[in-house]
Amino acid sequence: MNVQGVVAALAAVLTGTGVIPKLALADTTGGDARELGAVTVTAQKVEQNVLDVPATVEVVGAEDLALHQIDSLEDLDKLVSGLGISSYTGGQPRIYLRGMGDAFDLKNKRVAVYVDGVPQIDSVLQDPMLLDHVERVEVLKGPQGTLYGRNASAGVINIVTKRLRGDAASAFLGAGNHDQRRGGATLSKSLAEDQVLLGINASWTRRNGVLENVATGSRGKLDGQERRNLHLKADLYPTDKTALNLTFSHFEDDSAPYLQTFIDPTTWKPIRRDAGRGFVPVRFYQIDRDTEGHTKTRGNGLTLRVSHDFDLFRLNSITGYQQDKLHTVSDADYSSNPLFKWDFDPYTNEHKQLSQEFQLVGNAGAAHWQTGVFAYGDQTDNSNAFKTSYGNILSNSRYRTRGVAWYGQLDYVFVPGWTATAGGRYQRDRQKLKDFQQDREEVSKSKSSSTYKLALAYAFQPDNTTFLSYGTGYTPGGVNTSPQMIGGLPVGPYLSYAPEKTSSIEWGIKGRLAGQRLGYSLSLYHTLLRNQQVLDMADTQMKNIGETRYRGVEMSADYQIAGPWNLNAGYALNTSRIRKSNDPAELGKSVPFVPGNTGRVGVQYKDRIADTSVTVRLDMNHVGRIRADAKNSFSQSSYQLFSLSGKADFKHWWLSLSVNNLLDKQYYSNAIANSPLAGTHTAVYGQPRTVLLTLGSKF
Repeated sequence: MNVQGVVAALAAVLTGTGVIPKLALADTTGGDARELGAVTVTAQKVEQNVLDVPATVEVVGAEDLALHQIDSLEDLDKLVSGLGISSYTGGQPRIYLRGMGDAFDLKNKRVAVYVDGVPQIDSVLQDPMLLDHVERVEVLKGPQGTLYGRNASAGVINIVTKRLRGDAASAFLGAGNHDQRRGGATLSKSLAEDQVLLGINASWTRRNGVLENVATGSRGKLDGQERRNLHLKADLYPTDKTALNLTFSHFEDDSAPYLQTFIDPTTWKPIRRDAGRGFVPVRFYQIDRDTEGHTKTRGNGLTLRVSHDFDLFRLNSITGYQQDKLHTVSDADYSSNPLFKWDFDPYTNEHKQLSQEFQLVGNAGAAHWQTGVFAYGDQTDNSNAFKTSYGNILSNSRYRTRGVAWYGQLDYVFVPGWTATAGGRYQRDRQKLKDFQQDREEVSKSKSSSTYKLALAYAFQPDNTTFLSYGTGYTPGGVNTSPQMIGGLPVGPYLSYAPEKTSSIEWGIKGRLAGQRLGYSLSLYHTLLRNQQVLDMADTQMKNIGETRYRGVEMSADYQIAGPWNLNAGYALNTSRIRKSNDPAELGKSVPFVPGNTGRVGVQYKDRIADTSVTVRLDMNHVGRIRADAKNSFSQSSYQLFSLSGKADFKHWWLSLSVNNLLDKQYYSNAIANSPLAGTHTAVYGQPRTVLLTLGSKF
């Protein structure tokens, strides 16, 4: 069936008419082409057209999130080239951007995540629900250490939630295969002639898993998931120059623990431990666990943003407080074999975070400037019972980090069409670790870091810009949260490690052509990661023992072809080379865990049919070869996934249908050569076909 046939068939289902007249599609494709709308972002902490940002920025708006029914960051990479997000520890995503990411450290990151201006420092907070209440997600690529500070070495994911807009109400319910269920409601009320706006948003999702546990016979229990979110908002506008935005949030996340399975590195088939010390094959989506386990996370957050427009500048204050608790029981040896036991039972993290930022923004003729101060405090109390075949290992520790920073950036239009940007940041971070279990002396580490940015942009014609930029970023140092392994036992000291630094030069060109119907972006970059923090598996300690070079090209296009038809495509090529390592066999090799290239193509039809706005989209995503270890001795082949999405908007209600992994392809979402048993590797199963139908109303 061709694309137009698929579109017509799905449109018929969505509108409920049973048959869409062939003439309706034929007539609309011959109409006038439609222009692409302008995109406003806050990627540089001020509102501006995305074409005016001297960096590569990809934006996923509320319309695309709703069409694809995306409720998690893990699904966002299908719409953003060069972004990879996966999780195998339950609610703690591993985010990679332009080949750089974090495979092991759950606090010191290379991709920062912000929600409404508040940094999500702990990994538990870095996969918020995107369902129904998010206005847009901005992915800002390249080092952003000047404006965002720590953890922005590879870029920033900036999540902007919807603000309140008058009296409104909406609700939705959805269901799908694998016992998927979802629902939500939003209510907002305007008071005092729109000077006071109050709102509430609640959402919920659940699904059974697909994994069969061969040890217990259970199916769908181990990898099931349920998430609940609540947002209370109050927006106050006492004068036309002053705004106060207050948000309280609560989340509950019940998800899977470690989901790796053993695989045969020669055949790539899943295997499990037998009753002795050998291995036997299992079917795809089968897994072996004597402890099925769980991961339960609960958290609350409070954000207060206050803005006042003075005559010469605008003052913004952003205060954020967050607390969460994670409780995990997990079979970390991936086996039910009683001869080899290695379980977290339980692993508990209690986390608190407080941040404060003051920002001044102003204009002075051709100069646009901003400056600010930022401070944060972060505390994690960790307790763990690690049960092994040789006895139990207990731990109880507190990890505290805090920091303060000053930053500033100036954008100056020195001649018409030419803009120069210069910015800098100074930040000092301190980390402290206290081991209560062994009553050890507190270990402390403090270090300052400086980052800066230089850029030159030229608008060579209206809505078309080319830029050249140089930026730096850093990931703070710290103290290892587990003692050094000596003789296979955690009895050594807690080693500290220094910050790592990133520098990158990038050239890009982006804009609009063909009468505002074609949006395009092309960028080339060269990035060097120095003093790299690497987990040394010999003693399980993070150390500064690496240096890596990254090079790449990224391109994207959004073309409103004719009438209701749109083509959206993107491609990212990333090459990396390990330049320094404690293992000579890794020198010159590619960085593991990330694909060498990714691509996407989407064909979309959007028009009014029988007084109903109908949107249908077919997407193809390509994931290139992924190296599974730093020696490049083992790699995962490339694969392609297809998805189909559709939505019908009526006057007061809407209907949405999405089918992910349309062809039901069996694949591994990631494979890692880190098995504790020689001659095997581990992998995580990718998701099979999922179908979700959602009905909603709006008033």
